[in-house]
Amino acid sequence: MQREGKKKIFREVVTDSGKVKKGSVFIALKGERLDGHQFVNEAVSGGAGCVIVHRDVRGELQDATVVRVRNTLRALGDLAHHRREKLAPKVLAITGSNGKTTTKEMVAAILEEASMKGKPLRGKVLKTEGNFNNLVGLPLTLLRLRQTDKVAVVELGTNHPGEIRRLAKIADPDMGIITSVAAAHLEGLDTVAGVAREKGALYRLVRREGSIAVNLDDPWVRRLASKFRGRKITYGQGGQVRAASWRSLGAKGVAFTLRAGNQSCEVGLGFLGQHNIVNAVGAAAMAYGIGVGLPAIRRGLQRARPFPMRMQVQDWQGVGVINDAYNANPASMAAAIETLAAIDCHGQRIAVLGDMFELGSQSRNQHLRLGGHVARAGIDRLYLLGERAGEVRKGALRAGMKSGTIVIGHDHSDLAAQMRQRVRKGDWLLFKGSRGMKMENVLAQLKGQMSGV
Repeated sequence: MQREGKKKIFREVVTDSGKVKKGSVFIALKGERLDGHQFVNEAVSGGAGCVIVHRDVRGELQDATVVRVRNTLRALGDLAHHRREKLAPKVLAITGSNGKTTTKEMVAAILEEASMKGKPLRGKVLKTEGNFNNLVGLPLTLLRLRQTDKVAVVELGTNHPGEIRRLAKIADPDMGIITSVAAAHLEGLDTVAGVAREKGALYRLVRREGSIAVNLDDPWVRRLASKFRGRKITYGQGGQVRAASWRSLGAKGVAFTLRAGNQSCEVGLGFLGQHNIVNAVGAAAMAYGIGVGLPAIRRGLQRARPFPMRMQVQDWQGVGVINDAYNANPASMAAAIETLAAIDCHGQRIAVLGDMFELGSQSRNQHLRLGGHVARAGIDRLYLLGERAGEVRKGALRAGMKSGTIVIGHDHSDLAAQMRQRVRKGDWLLFKGSRGMKMENVLAQLKGQMSGV
């Protein structure tokens, strides 16, 4: 401790000086752009009773306690781990190249319908909010744990080696799932094998008496799971939990038969695309693995709704919109395009796509392949934005798409203006790209430019 203040009992832990309240603990994190140590005085002025730093700070610290540590990011994780161990909820951890946020939302929705040890879980389930799945977000999530919380459903994300291991150490999960292993974050993880090694850390760090859910339809996941010596709940083709006889409900989602062991039920899912059935079955496997029955699983899945900008569907002036603009990698792009291609459409199917980031040396080839996939799926028109737009166009042309149906925009406004001339009632639009492309802005510009369709 660098300096002891008057206050001995502190409130919530925050990393943003703007969110400080009276008695808060402010942890000064050093990021790529900002250094929290520059805001220590602001935090104290805002009422922080304690500040945690990893270098000397000066200024008007009033009566605040100052704790100096070697690494404030490490300290944040250690504090979160301590709270997780002290309150001892059942922790379910989710990672994967695709579907982890959707799976997390589905698992949490199921648990809200379930009971544990004969007591309802409604209102006693903590989940990762938004994309708080990194070395800052996960600890902040766990630090929100209350004594009444019985289960925590947490998402673990990564873009460089070692992150999943550290996140799993902090969360100390009772159960884990790796939804998939695919080409994502290759800039930091190099190859799909590198992605597998990184994601596999979750299975290695699930508690010894814990269990894992295993996607039998993913070869990499099967391989990673083979080394786990605890209890396994399998899902997918031939799994303990599986789907059968699915059908589209149009813009309302999909319906399928869910089977778990010798039991089955019919599920109406408010999510588009066959890939979301896979996510639903994975979520069901996690819940089934901790003793949740099919009736609660069915109710939870039917109550679950898409996370913002994750296959969100809307009817806008007679035009169908699929807003999947939150993020993108090759596998999620392919799934979204297949969903657009399969939807019942009375007009044209139009893909509005931005670059996929963090693909390293594979970026060019993956964007060429994306263009080919769009063409082979029979998409009618393709609007592109980003530095890799030319490669997507080239891939689409090679696969037989006509040049007049492909448009490259200079920016969001330009792309929206060019779309404005062609969008009609009955069309379906898909918006997707990596987070930095902010493809939802094209949709916003389009809506702003069109008073009617």
